[in-house]
Amino acid sequence: MAKLIMKISKEVAEICGCSVEAVVKYAQNPENQINFIGSGQRKTYIWLEDDIERFKNRPGPGRPPQK
Repeated sequence: MAKLIMKISKEVAEICGCSVEAVVKYAQNPENQINFIGSGQRKTYIWLEDDIERFKNRPGPGRPPQK
């Protein structure tokens, strides 16, 4: 069950130590199911604690190491 603590993208970027652009790009992907308010270019993404944990645990950039 998701906690009811909500954050916006700028706060998530500060928590995770990455750029706001990376956070928004992750949120724009429909597979990640981040809730939003607004439409078109004026979306404000609402992050729950579970969403932030999924973002922190996402695979890093680049190719995965070969076994």
